[in-house]
Amino acid sequence: MKKRILVAVTAVVTVLAMSFSLAGCGGSEENGSDGEAKKITVVQQYGMAYAPFQVMEAQGLIEKNYDGDLEVEFTQLNSGASINDSFISGDVQVGAMGVGPAVTGALTGVGYKICSNMSAQPHRMMTNDSSVKSLKDIGESDQIAVVNIGSMQHILLAMACEKELGDAHALDNNLAAMAHPDGMTSLISNSVKCQVTTSPYVFKEAAEGMTEVDVLSQVWPEGNSFIVAVASQDLHDNDPELYQAVVDAIAEACDYLTNNKEEAAEMLCENEDVDAETMLEWLNDPACSYSTELKGVMDMATFMSENGFLEVDGPKDISELAYDNVEGK
Repeated sequence: MKKRILVAVTAVVTVLAMSFSLAGCGGSEENGSDGEAKKITVVQQYGMAYAPFQVMEAQGLIEKNYDGDLEVEFTQLNSGASINDSFISGDVQVGAMGVGPAVTGALTGVGYKICSNMSAQPHRMMTNDSSVKSLKDIGESDQIAVVNIGSMQHILLAMACEKELGDAHALDNNLAAMAHPDGMTSLISNSVKCQVTTSPYVFKEAAEGMTEVDVLSQVWPEGNSFIVAVASQDLHDNDPELYQAVVDAIAEACDYLTNNKEEAAEMLCENEDVDAETMLEWLNDPACSYSTELKGVMDMATFMSENGFLEVDGPKDISELAYDNVEGK
């Protein structure tokens, strides 16, 4: 059932993307004749994994790296699928999402490729039932919250299911699509049995007495890419100076987060409603890192292709997913 749903969703995205490309796509708005600033929209989701975008907004890093008048709007959506829809409609030119949705979007004609890695973060399956020690302990009626069907969390769980249960889709009927904060609330209130999530929710849930079911670490090693930045093909091809300003801004933000953790903690703590000391502890978690280098992306793309997460053929080379300037593979 879930596999058919995934194929149908991918097909819809492809048709919409084709229709949009025929209608013409808009990248960053050029300076008008009245001298108005060029505009670009950047979209992200929630959580510490998106900290580079928060730094870029707070420090005006895209504007700093661009030679010209520029207005940058940052906005938030709750899933990679929603961000893909925004690219299709032409509402955004730069976004960030999990590797899985980025692979799907790049291969199905949404109109972007990966322009940089952004972060690796702890991914954990958390539960409110300490008797759940493995995926074999999940009952038919036990719900598992993931941010969306086909999301990075769903794919990581599928990778674990293939390893432990022999079927990547063994727990698809247990999934409940919820934004990370809603999934955390549901987990703590016992409305769902488990949640596959990332920072800071794994830290917040542990503080509330939730425990980890250690099923993901063997299928997605610490340091592998989680959040990648994507840029529209139109921006890359037709406004290379602005595209490069975005790439340079991401690199500068990642460097800042790596080398100025105490300052970064002060900047980021309010968004997560914690004190700076707690945020610093989270930033110092060994699984939390910010880097422009891709790791493991082709491994995930191959898994997706082999297990029904893609309607189209999987990529033969990283160039189908990422622009030439991107580090890693």
